[in-house]
Formats: sequence, C-alpha cells, structure tokens
Amino acid sequence: MWHGCWQAVWRRALCVCLAFTILLAPGTGFAQIPQPAAPVRAPVPATAGGSGAQMPGTPSIPPRITAGSDYRLGTGDTVEVVLAGRVDVARQVAMVSADGNIAVPPIGAVPVGGLTVLEAQTRIAERAKPLFRYLDLTVSLIGTRSFEVTVSGEVQRPGTLVLSATERVHQVILLAGGLTPRGSLRNIVLSRGGRAEARVDLLRFLLSGDLGQNPYVTEGTTITVPPRGPSVTLTGAFVRPGEYEIVGKESLRALLVLTGGLTQSTPAEARLTRIGPDGKKTTLPLDLTQALKAPADVLLQPGDGVYVPPLAVVQDVIEARGAFNGTSELGRTTTAGKPTIVQRFELAGGERVLDVVQRAGGVAPFADLSRAVIERSGMSGPRQLIPVDLRRLLVEKDETQNISLQNGDIVTLPVVDDKIYVIGAVRAPGGMDYRSNLSSREYIALAGGPTARAKLTATKVTFPDGHTYALADAPPLEPGAVVTVPEVLVHWWDDYGTIGQLVATLVTAYTGIFILFGGARDIQRLNQ
Repeated sequence: MWHGCWQAVWRRALCVCLAFTILLAPGTGFAQIPQPAAPVRAPVPATAGGSGAQMPGTPSIPPRITAGSDYRLGTGDTVEVVLAGRVDVARQVAMVSADGNIAVPPIGAVPVGGLTVLEAQTRIAERAKPLFRYLDLTVSLIGTRSFEVTVSGEVQRPGTLVLSATERVHQVILLAGGLTPRGSLRNIVLSRGGRAEARVDLLRFLLSGDLGQNPYVTEGTTITVPPRGPSVTLTGAFVRPGEYEIVGKESLRALLVLTGGLTQSTPAEARLTRIGPDGKKTTLPLDLTQALKAPADVLLQPGDGVYVPPLAVVQDVIEARGAFNGTSELGRTTTAGKPTIVQRFELAGGERVLDVVQRAGGVAPFADLSRAVIERSGMSGPRQLIPVDLRRLLVEKDETQNISLQNGDIVTLPVVDDKIYVIGAVRAPGGMDYRSNLSSREYIALAGGPTARAKLTATKVTFPDGHTYALADAPPLEPGAVVTVPEVLVHWWDDYGTIGQLVATLVTAYTGIFILFGGARDIQRLNQ
C-alpha cells in the first residue's frame, strides 16, 4: 500500500518537472528571445570595430545624424543598431568595415555598404528573423566617414576639401566660396577617376527642391564648374523674371515650369525677340496658347528674349523716402543712425504733399522739416528738385507748400543733422554733438584748438541753408553748421626762417661758383 502511494507521488513530481521543462524550452509561445547554446540576455553594445563588449548599467544614447533618405552607407560610417524584445532592449554600435560589413552579435556580419539606412535596417531585420521570435529592430546613423573632394573651375576658391559624407554638391560649392560671376549653375560635372559620372542642375534644386540635382558627394569625387552657357531673358508677367542659362534643347514651357510660370492670366500674345544668323534682332508675335502646348512648344535659342505684357493697367506711383514714421515694416532702413523708410504708394488723382505725409505715417521727431524736397523727372525736360518747407505747411498751414504730385515723384524728407562740424586747421577736426549753449569759438576749442598755422581771423561759419558768415559776425549755431578754420599762407616765425635759409643757401652756392670760375679766368690772364 505504502509502496503504491510513493509511486504515485513520484509520477506526479515527474509530470510537473516535464511540464516546466516544456514551458521554458526555446520556441514556445512564452519565450521572449531564443536561447542559443549559451544563454544570451540581450546583445550588448559593440565597439567601433563591431565586436561586442558587455557594458554595465544603461548605456548612453549617442547623438543621431540627420541624413537624407538617399544617403548611402560606406566604409567608416558608424551606425547604432537597437534590438528590442518584449522586455529587454540592447544597443550596439558598429562601424562599416572596408568590405562593407557591420558585425551585429548574435546575427553576425551583415553587408550594408552602398545601402541607405532604411535598406540596411531591412537587411539586418531579415537576417535576425531566424534567431528571434519577437524583435523590433532600428538602425540609426551616428557617425559619418570623411574624405577628400576636389572642386575646380568657376568657383571662388578651387582646391581640395576634406568633407563629411553628409555634404551635398551645393554645400561643397559654398564651402569653396561659391560660384564666380561666370560660373554655370545648371551644368556642373561630377567625375571620378577622370570620368564624368553625372551632371547637376543646381538651379532646379534651388527652385524646386529636387534633391536628385543636389546629390551627396562620395570619396574621390571631383566637382567641375564650367563657364556659364548660353542664356535667355524673361521679362514682364513672369513669377521669376530674369536671365536664365539654358541647357541643351530646352523649351519655353520647360523653362516656365522650372521658374514658376506666369504671374496671372495673361493675354494670348507675347513677344519673342530672337537673334538671326546675321546678328540682327527680330521681334515676332508669340501665341502663348499654342506655344505652350506640347506639339508646338517653342524651343529656345541662345540670346532669346520673351516678353509677356501684364493685363493690369499700370498705376501711377510715388515714393516717400527719409524721416517718415512709416506704416509697415517693409522698406525700413537707417540714415545717420536714425530709422527711415523707402516706401511706394499708389497715387490717386489730385493728391498733394500733405496726403503723402499722412499715408507715410507722419513725420518723425528727428525730421528736418524745412529741407524736404520733391524729385521730379519730367518726360520732356530735365530732372527737377522742388523744395518744400513742411514746417510752414504743418505748423503755419501755408497751403503754398502743399504741392500737387505727379506720377514718379520722389518725396524726400531728410534727417536733421544734430552735429556741428569743425574742419580745417584744428587739431582734431570732425563732427561734435550740437549744444545750443556753445559758440563757434568753443567748438573750435572742443576740436583741440587751432594749429600753429591756423588763421582764426579768417574763420567762416556755414549754415545748412547755405549762408556763410565770418566768425565774428556769425549768429548762434544751428545743427549741421560747419566751422572752417583756414591756414595762413606764410607763417612768419617759421616760414620766413625757412625762406631765409633757402636764400642763404642759394647765395652761398652762387658765390662759390663765381669764385671758382672767376679764379680760373685770373689764372688764364697770368698765363697769357
């Protein structure tokens, strides 16, 4: 009886052990990462050469490098491979070897040279499938290789550069100082080993963002920028008017697609100016509705000019410059350290100076109201400068200063000059801040005082309105006045001494010559 009971107990214990063995065996549904011959909790970070080494604690996450989807791995690139199971996460760092492989324990060597980062991730994941039942794998670029690239031709600083593999053609040309004015933007040659491999159109990249025309450089690449080729000119209602280099047999429609097309719906007829075989220019009408269709698309020729007239009626405009407050951030600039504007306004019929002052935001506190001027270029006469005293107009309400404006007028309001200028025979000539309580003589003293050759009695003071006074008769100074201290022609205690020395030298020389030649004549008489 007791013997049977013990047999039953042993049978139950054996069943329990077998059950636990089955549940914990590799390949069951509860396994997280399969156990190879030796237990592996998780792959450990690899060294730069790809060999794994156990690192205690949580490893620091290396910085990622943002590269385009078209970046291809090569020898010397460093990647991070993250293998995430249900619980464990392992990070490994590996460098692409000379044969294009990276070592990813326990997967082994995986060829990734020439692949994009995404393609490398897919390949490593495929190699890992037989080993891992559940795995989330990611690959990141954390270090790039460096190599030499040669830039030649029409660049500012041709030569050889050491670059990272993440540099594209456009960046390399900028590092070489950019193109010269003669350089081609649309026919850049990439070569290796003396053999041309590709031609790059950087204009297409700059206007449309086509990365295919701005590829990554590779080891041993030579970038050659040839002189600019033939060009055509687009004027009128184009989104980007200007002069454009043409490449090969380029059509008008292709160039419009590249440059953004027309600004608006335009009339059917444009004008094409073309240089004939005899060198003469001929202008022909161009039907845009037919010219931009594929069967009848116009092939451009060197020197062509295409003009598309705008539909809108040209509006009369005027321009306000100088010390106005302005109505927007556009057109703001500085003059003599003061904020000024250069803005254009549409001119309505009958508008006058006061209307433009109001539309320009009013006058600034530092405006020189009495020196405003209207610049008018007459169609049938010379350019005119019409003075306007805004002080009389705004303060005294003098309507004679409220002049009617014409198309193309430029209303300029200068900044008040808050300095007094002392020039001429002073020790430190230049401009000094205006102080209403200082006289001309005190400003001369501030300029270091007169020099030894100064002629103070002939000092002149010139005011901004053009009037000039002698120093003794000058009224109180105004901002912008100029004090001129002249030099004396002859400084008696200095110049007279110099002149006396010169005269004495001449007399001595003449006396010596006279004695020399006079003595010779006396000797001749004695001999006779």
